[in-house]
Amino acid sequence: MTTLLTIFGGVALLVFGVRYLRKGLDRLFGKRLGTWMQRLATRPGWSFLSGIAVSVLAPSSTTMSLLAVHTVRAGHLTPGQMLRIVLGANIGLTIMVMLIALNLQDFAPIVLLAGVALFQFTRGNRSRGIGQVLLAIGFIFLAIGIMKDAAVRADVSKGTGMWGIINFDILQSHVLLLALFAAAMAMALQSSTATIGLAIGLGAAEVVTFRMAIPVVLGANVGLALTTLIVGWRHHEPRRLALANLLLKSVVAGLGLAVVALFGVYLWTHPFSYAAAALLGAQVWTPPVSFALGVAAVHTGYNIVVAAVGLPAVGVVTSLMERIVPVPPPHARKTFGPKYITEGPIGGVALAMGQSLREITHMSEIIRGMLHDAWTALKTNNERLARDVAERDDQIDLLDTEVKRFLTRLAREEAGEYDPEEQMRQLRYLAELETIGDIIDKNISELVLKKIRLGAEFSSEGAQEMEDFYTKVAENVEIAETAYATRDRDLAQQLLRHKERIDHYQHELRDRHFARLNAGLAEAHETSAIHLDLLTHLQRINSCVSHGAYAILQDTEPKDAPVTSGAGE
Repeated sequence: MTTLLTIFGGVALLVFGVRYLRKGLDRLFGKRLGTWMQRLATRPGWSFLSGIAVSVLAPSSTTMSLLAVHTVRAGHLTPGQMLRIVLGANIGLTIMVMLIALNLQDFAPIVLLAGVALFQFTRGNRSRGIGQVLLAIGFIFLAIGIMKDAAVRADVSKGTGMWGIINFDILQSHVLLLALFAAAMAMALQSSTATIGLAIGLGAAEVVTFRMAIPVVLGANVGLALTTLIVGWRHHEPRRLALANLLLKSVVAGLGLAVVALFGVYLWTHPFSYAAAALLGAQVWTPPVSFALGVAAVHTGYNIVVAAVGLPAVGVVTSLMERIVPVPPPHARKTFGPKYITEGPIGGVALAMGQSLREITHMSEIIRGMLHDAWTALKTNNERLARDVAERDDQIDLLDTEVKRFLTRLAREEAGEYDPEEQMRQLRYLAELETIGDIIDKNISELVLKKIRLGAEFSSEGAQEMEDFYTKVAENVEIAETAYATRDRDLAQQLLRHKERIDHYQHELRDRHFARLNAGLAEAHETSAIHLDLLTHLQRINSCVSHGAYAILQDTEPKDAPVTSGAGE
């Protein structure tokens, strides 16, 4: 039983490493991955190569799946363009399995040491991101070593102990069941790398044979495609992309399983294992390493075949998906998009500026709704509402992109008439709204989910203070929206006065919280980190809306009068 728990612990560490890798990549690259892909995807050949390059830089299958769905959903790329990128990304993602196959678990402590040094003792966001990625890779290597050592100690290759109830000879002959199990596991773990890494770890200890590993590799890849389909199911364009990717992967996987079932006796001997390793320049290495490299070679080769089959057929496959997933009729569409700006001809500069202003106000209304619902979720422990708030940030990102594109097109098409100062005012306020959306999505919603997950509750006094602080910030968000729309100097000055009071109030509430900690109040200790982080993020939101007030005062100041700095600055 101890051995089984140890192996499961290794699996848990492997999954954590893969998840932590995704967070490190997000810290390191942020939204730049999507920007790079959009720039490189203008030509068909570059689309495929950009997919390889981006996935090598960010070898996370979950990251690539989400990036593909969101890019198509936002309308930056068509499903056909994105499919070429995905076919390239499938190949680039195999680099992590290659690293696992190189038997580097002995170097895990060194990688972890470097990761801790960068993540813990540096301040730059980029260096901390690199450190987080190194930590994730170290966790993955360490997990492989744990699973291998536990399997060796259990002597599973001889079918003794707890493993005696499993007939591996019978199991390896059911290739379809193995593939289906691997697909389900990849979906559950949200990572094909984790599934294949588990097979490599057990195979290195001669628990899993090469005959069993091939269906696992094929099934894990299909499971990743199913995950993409689930993520993109709600919108027809991402659903077309996911179905096209799933079709190509399933066809090649089906052919691969047929080959294994019919000719498997010739495929899993040691000569083939060595031959697979030789393709990677490792023909003189020991059989366990050649097994791992053989699995990695199958993983890479499979995705190369999928790309070879899929690239020439992109047009045919996407046309087929358009028939299978038709555009819903107008009355049935629920896709979100801009309400006031359009892709059609611009009907005059004044009208266009008014349209973009209304769209930005629309964004502000969504922001206020997100903040209100996030706070409601906090008070009622409503996990579903908190996740819904986080999803609405995609709407803010979409509108942000569309408004910027609209204003850029206005500057290009009406260069001699439009007001560049008004354009900059709108862009600046737009940036503040997008920042607030990110704060609510990535910080406040996450804190709400953390509070729900821990089952923690604020003290009655702390809850009342937080409610009062939230009310003041929410009022300022509404004042800022009105002040921006009307260019009202009085409202802007009121907003700045409120900012100064809120800054002082935030420090006062922190001191009160520390006093409760010193008094030994249990609830204060349980929720201390959440309490302080909420205060910080609410203050950040208040600072964002106050920036708009400074801009209003500066823009409406008489030309011959000095520009005031504003209260509290």
